[in-house]
Amino acid sequence: MPTGKNKLVLTIGGFDGIHLGHQEIIRQAQEIAREINGITGLVTFHPHPAQLLHPEFPYLLTPLPEKLLLLTELGIDYVHIIRFDQKLRSTEPEIFLRSQLIEPLQPAAVVIGADHRFGKDARGDVQLLASILQPRGIRVKTVPEFIHLGAAVKSTRIREHLILGHIRLAAELLGRPYALFGSVVRGTGTGSRLGFPTLNIQPVCPEKLLPAEGVYAATAEIDAQRFAGVCNIGFRPTFSGEQKTIEIHLLNFSAQVEPGKMIVIRFIERIRAERRFASPAALVEQIRQDIQFVIRHCSLLHPFI
Repeated sequence: MPTGKNKLVLTIGGFDGIHLGHQEIIRQAQEIAREINGITGLVTFHPHPAQLLHPEFPYLLTPLPEKLLLLTELGIDYVHIIRFDQKLRSTEPEIFLRSQLIEPLQPAAVVIGADHRFGKDARGDVQLLASILQPRGIRVKTVPEFIHLGAAVKSTRIREHLILGHIRLAAELLGRPYALFGSVVRGTGTGSRLGFPTLNIQPVCPEKLLPAEGVYAATAEIDAQRFAGVCNIGFRPTFSGEQKTIEIHLLNFSAQVEPGKMIVIRFIERIRAERRFASPAALVEQIRQDIQFVIRHCSLLHPFI
């Protein structure tokens, strides 16, 4: 943990998605850290506050392991995780700042999004934060909302795009393709019988938001290699499936993948909605067209394979 000898520049928030707005806050914190020859820290919460406020909430963009990986890639030096529970939720804003930020972390500066709220009933805002931190010599910088395509970039907006299958719009707001971390599980073998073997995927984190049911141009990363493919999310209605599955057919891939192997799927473009076909032969023909879509639109995949 950083000590008072460190010139720690902090930012704080849920940071679900690590989207363009979050990245701008992080960038500005890192800029201040360079100015003062300090380090950059990020304070976040686990579980995500929405999971406590709405127990049915299954819509995380970046569960904690994925969030930590992204923050490392962005160059964050130190991540401080605060457990979010009913006690913390009922903590007065002033006590929260003193007990969770000022005393344990002793920051030199805090960079915060303009809409950030904290403490009981979300009464804490940037004005209160500045009024408490600045008299203690702690610099406070407020970052305005990040505007893209005419509106503020927010995690809620990204979730809406994913739920509707607007995968490319979600990627624009994230600054990268939406990813799913999962492990290979045994399937029914239906894909192989049709001539298009698939890898069946179980998400690592069950609370991870899945894009809308349908067929996607995607990439899969296996053992640090990336392959283009066609990914299906849905119930396989042609075969009267009852459980939602995630499976991907990889192009130019013939290796055996054992159950338990970790894989990262990145969604590039939604090809079509899932639907029931009159026969397996009709489905086979559609799969061939889906593969041709991926091949024809390989420019969509080029930056990621």
